[in-house]
Amino acid sequence: MAIEEILDLEQLEVNIYRGKVFSPESGFLQRTFGGHVAGQSLVSAVRTVDPKFQVHSLHGYFLLPGDARAPTVYFVERLRDGGSFCTRRVSAIQHGEVIFSMSASFQTDQSGIEHQDAMPEAPPPDDLPGFRSARAFDDAGFAQFDEWDVRVVPRDKLKRVAGKASQQQVWFRHRDPLPDDPVLHICALAYMSDLTLLGSAQVNHVAERPHLQVASLDHAMWFMRPFRADEWLLYDQSSPSACGGRALTQGQIFNQYGEMVAAVMQEGLTRYPRNFTRTQQIQTEQTQTRP
Repeated sequence: MAIEEILDLEQLEVNIYRGKVFSPESGFLQRTFGGHVAGQSLVSAVRTVDPKFQVHSLHGYFLLPGDARAPTVYFVERLRDGGSFCTRRVSAIQHGEVIFSMSASFQTDQSGIEHQDAMPEAPPPDDLPGFRSARAFDDAGFAQFDEWDVRVVPRDKLKRVAGKASQQQVWFRHRDPLPDDPVLHICALAYMSDLTLLGSAQVNHVAERPHLQVASLDHAMWFMRPFRADEWLLYDQSSPSACGGRALTQGQIFNQYGEMVAAVMQEGLTRYPRNFTRTQQIQTEQTQTRP
């Protein structure tokens, strides 16, 4: 299903929208992909604001696993309509329960001070293998994202930053040109921002990875500058801490001109299953550290 279709919602009533079901024949997910519900939630919020307002941030909580075979209904609350800012709250509902809750803030075009961190060094995307050839996902797992060109920087080509516990870099873009609609590009970025970020907490725990229960718990984004999702974007990711079955991750997104276009923070579940014994944990950790 094309990203335009995924993000095209049906309006049921004032402030109420319904998303399309992702076809189970073309994907592997039993649970709804987090970026899917976040992207659709943002679209529903956008539909209720004046076009002069552009989204600048979102904060969402994944409350329950979504059912990939059921439609999601989005109920939008109009919390504030000001002269410069407006705020919306969205509840994504399946089977009578809220599976995702999001607040989004919108701002009119304004000017002020400007600065940004320098774009980190990274090998160009043309020199890197795609997801499938890099075996980051199997063919079935990647089917839902086949319209995206995603390239993970190999560990041996990653420029490590002293003091950072866990790092990952990912280039990505939509394979085909998208319409000149800034809202579509923003919502598409929200959709893709969830795909690889939690993986940045697991790159130093390869042996433990198969044993982990992994899920996004919350997700926050800030949009700084205009961009296109059909042009290469560098997602520079890190995980400053993991403890207690949860991992904190963060990412900065740059275009190829070195401009920071967005920033992301996410906390995710990264715990051992309840039947995973301490002995198994020690054996796994020993395997991880063995030369």
